[in-house]
Amino acid sequence: MSNSINPLSPLTPLKPLQNNNAVQNNVSGTAGADFSSMLQKAITNLENTQQEANQAVLDLVTGNTEDFHTPVLAMEKASLTMGLAVNIRNKVLEAYHEIMRMQI
Repeated sequence: MSNSINPLSPLTPLKPLQNNNAVQNNVSGTAGADFSSMLQKAITNLENTQQEANQAVLDLVTGNTEDFHTPVLAMEKASLTMGLAVNIRNKVLEAYHEIMRMQI
């Protein structure tokens, strides 16, 4: 019974990126626009979800809907979406306050 240990192969150095300048220009030029558009889409989605829930409740009250499930699901979806938005806002504010407390 022979236990032979195989030697490890040596590490190879990393290769440099080919388009380093193009990557830097892309990141610095569109990062702000991408974040603001993503934030705007999230806020629009939140507003749409809230409006759908309001419309579903209005349809239930006026008798325009036959089932009780649709308004309840719409309200729960709106509640979860609002809760997520509030939690994200709180985390962002916590991070901001933590950064402001740092000493330079």
